[in-house]
Amino acid sequence: MELLFPAAGHGPGVVVAHAWWGLNQTIRDYGAALADKGFVVGLVDLFEGRVTDQIAEAERFSQTDWTVPPSARLVRAIGELAAHAQVDRGGVGAVGFSYSGYHLLGLRSDPALPLRRLVIYYATRKLVPSAVATLMHFAADDAFESAQDMRAMTTALADAGPPNSAYSYAGTQHWFAEQDRPEFNANAAQLAFTRTVDFLRV
Repeated sequence: MELLFPAAGHGPGVVVAHAWWGLNQTIRDYGAALADKGFVVGLVDLFEGRVTDQIAEAERFSQTDWTVPPSARLVRAIGELAAHAQVDRGGVGAVGFSYSGYHLLGLRSDPALPLRRLVIYYATRKLVPSAVATLMHFAADDAFESAQDMRAMTTALADAGPPNSAYSYAGTQHWFAEQDRPEFNANAAQLAFTRTVDFLRV
């Protein structure tokens, strides 16, 4: 795990996990932007250094039997960041994009994990009751996630009550928050980022 530190040298911890492209410059830039906002950021690499911008190869990455499974890498990263001397006590947050978001959602029900807040971009998974507050960012026109699944998650988070919440961004597609993708939507990405920072700071 790579660490990025804010100017103060310490702060709340946030693990940032990439989409199926691998730990690319876009995710590194996202992590740096969070560090600029005062967070200690842990960038986790689920694909052992592999990076691509091609969908077919990214799909192969997502189906590869890696030496350490993605969920295990995320558990390790969350634990290591929470224990870091320059991270504020009380657990950490995590941000996951698409592929990693799916895996992070699967960790919400682990009471032993020091995860307190979770932000997910364009991924779906059946939610179970959890003490981990969750913020979802959905694309309004998503070819990779079903509208039914997004509605179900939105309803579940609404039923769980604040600070849980879900937003759908008009005129956006999957990967709308990733600046190297043709689907990038600058206005929606900035709004989602602002909401993410506010949510993680609490």
